[in-house]
Amino acid sequence: MVLVCFVLDLRNISPYLIGDLKQSFLNLANLHAVSSPVDSLADRIGLCYIQKDRISGNDQLKFAYTPSGNFCLRDFHHAVNSLPTDAFVPEIDESGAVSCGDLKISSVLCDRAMYSWGGRDIMRKVIVLSSCFPEDMDSEARNTLMAAADKCVSVEFLLLDEKASHLSYTQEKTNRFLRCLSDLDNCSFQTCIPDGKSLRGLENKWLQDLKDDSGESLQAQFIFKRNLVGSVNKIFCNLSAATNQIVDGFKPCQTCRCHGIPVRDSVEITTEKMQCSVTNHDLGMHDVIDSSVKVGERTVLFLPSIDSLQKLHPISSQIDFTVIERTNLTSINEGIIIGRPYIVSPSTCHEAEDSSEEMDQPDLNTQIFQGLCGALYSMDQGLVCSSDCNLDTRQVVEFHCYYILQPSENGPMLLRRLAGSEEVLPISSSVSQFAGSSIPREVEISVKGALLEIESTDYNPMTHNRGFHQKLNLIVKESLQFGSLHPNLDDATCEVSSVVSMAQTCIINPPIEEEETRQEIQITDEEDKATASITKEWEQLVVTEVRMKSPSPVLTTPKPNTNRPFLSPNNKQADMKTSMILERLEAPRKMRGKVGSPSIVVTSSQTSPDVSVLSQKKPLIPFQTSQVSNHQTASSSQLMKPSFQRLKRKHK
Repeated sequence: MVLVCFVLDLRNISPYLIGDLKQSFLNLANLHAVSSPVDSLADRIGLCYIQKDRISGNDQLKFAYTPSGNFCLRDFHHAVNSLPTDAFVPEIDESGAVSCGDLKISSVLCDRAMYSWGGRDIMRKVIVLSSCFPEDMDSEARNTLMAAADKCVSVEFLLLDEKASHLSYTQEKTNRFLRCLSDLDNCSFQTCIPDGKSLRGLENKWLQDLKDDSGESLQAQFIFKRNLVGSVNKIFCNLSAATNQIVDGFKPCQTCRCHGIPVRDSVEITTEKMQCSVTNHDLGMHDVIDSSVKVGERTVLFLPSIDSLQKLHPISSQIDFTVIERTNLTSINEGIIIGRPYIVSPSTCHEAEDSSEEMDQPDLNTQIFQGLCGALYSMDQGLVCSSDCNLDTRQVVEFHCYYILQPSENGPMLLRRLAGSEEVLPISSSVSQFAGSSIPREVEISVKGALLEIESTDYNPMTHNRGFHQKLNLIVKESLQFGSLHPNLDDATCEVSSVVSMAQTCIINPPIEEEETRQEIQITDEEDKATASITKEWEQLVVTEVRMKSPSPVLTTPKPNTNRPFLSPNNKQADMKTSMILERLEAPRKMRGKVGSPSIVVTSSQTSPDVSVLSQKKPLIPFQTSQVSNHQTASSSQLMKPSFQRLKRKHK
């Protein structure tokens, strides 16, 4: 992340070149607005210019745009468009060549300007653009540049070499200026022929300086199985993106009049009223500006009307590709191919309103497709097409999308998207330095020998497994060892209810006459929480058999224990916790001792103080005699019905 300040020497830049530079600055601001991170759009662009006062004849430095807070695209456009175009007043020396005066560097690199912009930790860079530079540098300018080096401020001098101009800037003057910068490490010099291609490259280079790519810079190493040179078997590299995809259109939005930022819509706040994003106050109809457009994520512009904006919508019909030109496949740089590739094959059914009678023949379309594919393959060329559809997002967009149609020998063709001029990023300076470098002969021979030892095959994707299925199968296998869990509470409740109904069939209820004379014992636990799990609910609700003394015994005959397959220890579907619950649902062990032997249940009256427990299991909930009312007795063979709600004490 760099704060960049542009200094234009309008005294020596021709008016037609000023127009091209203006457009470059506007393009840079536009890309900066849509390419910045979502959370912030810091203002990191400064613009100033040097002109000669027509009255006094003195050189003046004026600031057109100073960075402060968040970047304002509208204000920057206004500052660029307001640059004077009549300040071209070159100075001619005795030899007839153009000369340059003071560059006002000390007025830019000072506490009142450059050093007061941005924070303390931000890097700063000054770019001086002019058609000529002074042959010598005075002591004040030199001291200023040396002080800038101590503050980590870099200065770049960009010479706009206008070959078509009748004014010439000799190479000798350039060499003299370079000698002045030779001992300054923070200064650099570059020559540029200001044509369309060079200016577009400068835009992308400046954008890289403005872009906060601290989290995107990657370092990598490529490891070989054999040594390349000596004992070295790896190379270290830097990874940088080749393209930067831009937005497909601009979205209309609603903004509040109080702050001028997009409002919170009803979908976001789940209410029918709109709210201010800053104060969260409800907004009325007159408190909202409807004619606003969102550029990127952090820039909002106000328009008189948004009727001219094209709304993005999904593709609803066939996609139209317009063929623009033929291109050699060897000229296509793989770095500018973006998006997902698509296989193109001839369609057997094609219905179009404007199709001719010849196209109605079923085989003609396939024959034309095969002929086109074969002709392009023989010429080693492809077709560049344009469309208003983005195949990656499946939407009709506002900007053009470019594609390359690549042929094959005897098969389908391949459609791939190409980056536009706004999306291509410049090659890093570390890459361009390899052009004139040479390597020792012994290194070249050693590396080539190591490459010949690597197996050479045609790439087959079927033999390069990423390991997806193996890893997922292992995870599922480990999950099966954990046991089965119910996906939701409703399914678990239904399954537990079925277990209760099955368990109740294994217990013989007492005669109806006795049920009418007895009442259930209601045991409540006030400390029980509603958020307890189903297993704990079962453990608290399943009550063991309680037998009480009574002067009139009642005989019950248990049913033979033959229809309980779910209680078998060989059932592998029930886990340990479920087995414990099902075991508590069994009939008392004494009742299962002998088939047909009667069991005596003794009920006590109000005057009987003794209560004996004949069950072999301890109750899960402590039994208290004080909870038995005058009309409540214990049942030896009927379980309490499960209820998964919080138990409440009944007050009579």
